[in-house]
Amino acid sequence: MAPHIGCRQALLLATLALAVVTICASSTPPSSSASSSSFLLRRRLATTNRDFQQDCSTISALDFLEHVRGGGSSPKAASAPTKPAFASTSVAGHSDAHHGLTISSLAINIMADLCPHGMLPLAFGMASEGGTGLAPALTLLIIFGSLSAYTLISIARACEATGEYSFRGIWSRTLQPSTAWIIDAGITFLCFGCCIFYSAFIGDLSAALAQALGAPALLHKRWVCLVALHVFPLMPLCLMKNLSALQYSSIVGVLGILYTTAFVVKRQLDGTYQEGGRFHSLIDVVYRPIKPSHTALEKVFRLGPGAISLMNMACVAFTTHYNGIAYYTELKDRTLPRYAAAVGLGFLASFSVFALMMSFGFRTFGHAAQPLLLNNYHRTKDALATGSRLATAFSIICGFPLMFAGLKTGFFSLWKSSVGDSRRLSVDTQKALLSEPVTMTMSVMLLAAICGIACQCTEEDVGFVIGLIGAVLGTGVVYIIPALLNTKLLARVKDMAAARPEKMFNQALIAVGVIFACLGAYAAIDDQFGIFSGTGPKMHVH
Repeated sequence: MAPHIGCRQALLLATLALAVVTICASSTPPSSSASSSSFLLRRRLATTNRDFQQDCSTISALDFLEHVRGGGSSPKAASAPTKPAFASTSVAGHSDAHHGLTISSLAINIMADLCPHGMLPLAFGMASEGGTGLAPALTLLIIFGSLSAYTLISIARACEATGEYSFRGIWSRTLQPSTAWIIDAGITFLCFGCCIFYSAFIGDLSAALAQALGAPALLHKRWVCLVALHVFPLMPLCLMKNLSALQYSSIVGVLGILYTTAFVVKRQLDGTYQEGGRFHSLIDVVYRPIKPSHTALEKVFRLGPGAISLMNMACVAFTTHYNGIAYYTELKDRTLPRYAAAVGLGFLASFSVFALMMSFGFRTFGHAAQPLLLNNYHRTKDALATGSRLATAFSIICGFPLMFAGLKTGFFSLWKSSVGDSRRLSVDTQKALLSEPVTMTMSVMLLAAICGIACQCTEEDVGFVIGLIGAVLGTGVVYIIPALLNTKLLARVKDMAAARPEKMFNQALIAVGVIFACLGAYAAIDDQFGIFSGTGPKMHVH
């Protein structure tokens, strides 16, 4: 059977459409007819950038590091407003930043944000290219989880250090306003790809559930389920203005995550999918367990080329940085120590889920583990698997709006920049294009585009998409860009003695991130298309 190309064509068209917005945001020159509001904004950014550099050159290293590690306040942040001036881009394109998240509710939101897209492909990543031993696999999760938690906290730290509460604002104050589109574009493309990943999973799960529950034949069609679920409940949830409104749906999502994790552990322990088990002969041959022919020592410590694929997926699994500023601004009584506590709690809970899903999923199916692990389990005969698909569908539906909020953050920041700098638009036209009805309409259009692409994606395409996103965009948004901002902030301290170790660490993180992005992209592309190895495109089995 020829390789499936519909999803790649759709992804290419969507990428080109988003690239047009990015190019407009980055290349539209200022004009003498530009609105006075746009001119004043650019003047404010230039002025505050100079002021910030002067402030950082006069404070001591200990004062600055006390601040950036959670103990103090920055020269500008001391008078930061309760509702930040740039909250419009940090809270999914809206200016209503409700400070309603407690530490526990924020940790639940983080878990609901991370686990749905992170927990299902990890067993597939562990099985790639001959498999990775349990010890290296768990070590990789710990390393990537720790680094991701550090960079997520450092984003909030940068907010306090600069007095800005948007990615564009932080970039403009730390680097250059003219290149601030880079971080918005990275977040936009990352979240757009991950939303497709979510939608493709929703399609696979909903079609399997419809068959298992004996629903009408029309609902057995994947695209019908996808369209219906995107209309309701996803669209109302995705149009909510702040993340604290999603904390209750996040609780439902976390309950679904815990049930699915318990199910995967149970099925490995009861052996019903092993040879001779109750369900072994009932599932398709492609889904039956393929045990690795490794020694006992290799099963624990093996580290081969497949580790790169696992690293790609671990990178994406711990990605929630697109909502990092929104989480911080909506934290009740926000301080850096409180935020760090919430991030630590959310990441620790997520790591526990990832470790269980990866290790027990791989132990059950070995090299036959699928990118969507639940596809390995019988679609109709296994009642617990049906319950797990239902629970996972709920968790993905509840987590999707959090990912979509990140997409709106990046996309509408680019949109506002493009409209504000346009040489051909009057002030009234600019206000109309930035009005809430227009942004709502564009949000619906983005959601429709995601749904349309997901209707064409197979689960094999999902594995490729998540690997490529993790390699390039994930490392950029999660590691390279935060480390670059940290390096620039620490370089402005007058006494560098205390700041030097952390600065060197961030410089190393930038270099490692670039190398890993290249290696990961190489592995993902070659695994799918066989360009470098000469094996040819992967054949899809349906």
